[in-house]
Amino acid sequence: MVKMIGYILFLIWALPMIAAGLGLVLKKQAPFISIVTIALSFVISAMSPLLVKVPSVISYPWFALLGNQIRFGILVDGLSVIMGSVVAFVSLLIAIYSYKYMYGDWGHTRYWYFFSFFVGSMLLLVYASNLIVLLIGWEGTTLASYALIGHWYTDEDEERWVGDKGRYALGVPMWFTPSQSGVRAMVVTSFGDIGFITGIGMLYKVSGTISILGIESKIVEIISALDKSGLLLPFLIAFTMGAFAKSAQFPFYEWLVTAMTGPSSISALIHAATMVNAGVYLLLRFVPMLIQGAAVAGLYSSLNLFFTYVLIIGAFTAFMMASMAVVSNELKLILAYSTASQIGYMFMGIGAAYFISTPSIALFASLSHFISQALFKAAMFMAAGVLIEEFSSRYIKDMAGAYSKMKLTAIAFMLASLSLAGIPPFSGFWDKDLILESTMLSGNIIAYILGVTGAFMTAFYIFRAFTIIFVNKGDERFKEKEIKEAHAVMLWPYFVLGLLSLIFGIFWYFPNGGLASMMYSFVYRQSIPKLPTAQIFFSPLDVGISVTVALIGLLTAFYIYANRREVVLNSSILKKLRDFLYDRWYINSVYYRAFVYALNNLASFMRKNVEFGLFDRFYHNLVPRFIMGTGEKLRKFQRGDIGKYLLVLLAGALFLLIIGFIMVVLMYG
Repeated sequence: MVKMIGYILFLIWALPMIAAGLGLVLKKQAPFISIVTIALSFVISAMSPLLVKVPSVISYPWFALLGNQIRFGILVDGLSVIMGSVVAFVSLLIAIYSYKYMYGDWGHTRYWYFFSFFVGSMLLLVYASNLIVLLIGWEGTTLASYALIGHWYTDEDEERWVGDKGRYALGVPMWFTPSQSGVRAMVVTSFGDIGFITGIGMLYKVSGTISILGIESKIVEIISALDKSGLLLPFLIAFTMGAFAKSAQFPFYEWLVTAMTGPSSISALIHAATMVNAGVYLLLRFVPMLIQGAAVAGLYSSLNLFFTYVLIIGAFTAFMMASMAVVSNELKLILAYSTASQIGYMFMGIGAAYFISTPSIALFASLSHFISQALFKAAMFMAAGVLIEEFSSRYIKDMAGAYSKMKLTAIAFMLASLSLAGIPPFSGFWDKDLILESTMLSGNIIAYILGVTGAFMTAFYIFRAFTIIFVNKGDERFKEKEIKEAHAVMLWPYFVLGLLSLIFGIFWYFPNGGLASMMYSFVYRQSIPKLPTAQIFFSPLDVGISVTVALIGLLTAFYIYANRREVVLNSSILKKLRDFLYDRWYINSVYYRAFVYALNNLASFMRKNVEFGLFDRFYHNLVPRFIMGTGEKLRKFQRGDIGKYLLVLLAGALFLLIIGFIMVVLMYG
């Protein structure tokens, strides 16, 4: 019975993987196979606490590593159950949406293969019981994202591109094709993985284990050993580098911005349910161990710099990406900026946890914000896919007047926008406010100011987009377009998610009750390690600040952009500021000039002067001439005189005997 339950739980990640393989054979049935298997994964994940005692590890022998037996297994605890269930549920709704959205696409079979593989890899990552299994799922998401972001790899349809064609910043093109974007995602996230894999190696060297349970049991020894050798901070930065890259935090965010070249369903999948949340999961998995281990080892101050780094990077990313979204004109690009910004808030909560008396509350705030983000961001991206297809444009100004023909889409987008903006009682309000409160309690005022400013800009940019699309009326061209509501198969998944953003928020907070208290208690009493819990409490002052800045941002956007009342930038300084933000702080251009162009120039120099100038000349010119010249000179001695040949042979033999004699004398004295 126990073995059977183990096999059933393994199906959580295995079913989507099986669906990927079956879809290659049963091509027409691939969507149905994917939808059914992901639905079963969700059911098993949600029911897992009823099947096994939580926390629990189910594993089987796999292979030996340096004399240690490595096991392939899954870890079922509060964190993996919550995250795994959300991933499977949101992926299921996106898969249903994809059935109609991708119907008839020329890459249909390839799409469903990588879609199922993507979901299976993410679930394997979440449920992994050791770092090797986690790394397999981790790299699986990287491979799938490369294929799906570059799904339309022929690059012929400019509407699938990101950025304004013909626009340059510091001489660098600011438009990107699907094939470019897929490579960018692979390169940037893989660069972060170099640090992650290095960190895994360091961890194994110190602890002798890659098991998550094993690491938790030895965390005090690990921290003490690394601190004693002076490698604690380098280890933490290396180990979490993959998390920062995967979750698109500064300075690794550029891959996510241009990932919008993939189908909108994939944008929803990456941003809401899978890849970008992998980094958040990794930190939520290991930060509680670090907090507990540092306290027991008496080395709490040794981790101050690292957690300050996490907090500041999260806050800066939240602020920076929100500032870019304020001026962006592409709907999916606005949502992409928003994703990196909202994940920045999750990193803020994780960083702040180390500096407050109840770290479990700040960590739970980040986990809850992951759930909220999954709901409202998936809804937004799916709605965006419909709008882009109906209006044949990715620019928000071309979508004006959509409300008159797409009322249900407008309602779903509005519900999701209110949650993103942090308007109570939507779910996005509660957890974002809890993150900001935790940041305030941490004593880092700079991070708090960046977070509050980012919250204002969040409400502004999303309702700027909403107002332009759904409040304003369309121009004359709108009358000529045959705009209609989305097909029911596409509509109801994002409409349900929009409603859930409201429902989740309504039932989120009740003193000593509510969904938040139940999830909070379940995660941090049923996870590894078990952190002390406390009652979730909101400061009236912090709540007032959060609500005020969100409402001001919302109303300001509505006032400026309703009925096309837009600010005219007469000042050259404001125009330059707008260009600075529109061109992503010129950071992409700096990257290209400092790395891409510089390395290309170096490669051209090496090719011209080293490959062709040195090696090619040496091998194809000097060496042949030397051999030919030597041959010509040696041929002069080839006169057919056998006596001379014997003389040379004897001279050579005598020379070898003399050398041998000298070596014997030197060796034996």
